[in-house]
Amino acid sequence: MTTAMDVDAFVAALAAKQPTPGGGAAAAVGAAVGAAAAAMAAAYTMRKKDKESGAAAAAEALITTLDTAAVLAAADADAAAYAELQRSWKDADMSAAEKAAIEATALAVPVALVERCHAYILAVQAFLPSCNPNITSDAKVGIHQLAGAARAAYQTALVNAPAADVR
Repeated sequence: MTTAMDVDAFVAALAAKQPTPGGGAAAAVGAAVGAAAAAMAAAYTMRKKDKESGAAAAAEALITTLDTAAVLAAADADAAAYAELQRSWKDADMSAAEKAAIEATALAVPVALVERCHAYILAVQAFLPSCNPNITSDAKVGIHQLAGAARAAYQTALVNAPAADVR
């Protein structure tokens, strides 16, 4: 499981000639890093003057929104979906309906990650005016990391040949 790996082990596994972790997991870990950077910026917006101005409340709301565990879970969901997809390619007796369900799940995982990254980016952007000015760069790093993760998840979704309306 990706979520149980330390960073060194994850990077080594990602670099190895093996099917998972792959691009979907890389996207999910990137999203978690972005969410964490933005959450850290929010955590530094809890000073006395931030509480008095209401900025601390905005920071608390952002921290609550940025669920790093949820985006990390997408790494494991992607690996599980890919394993099922590989199984569907090899199982000649599998019904068309079961194959279609497996393909739908393999597509749903990266699409959900793109959507979550988008929601997180909007939340961080809304928080920026309240952010401790000494640490806005970290909030912006979060936005950029989340945007990169969304782009990576989008590429993973494209591999699954989504319908035009999903693209």
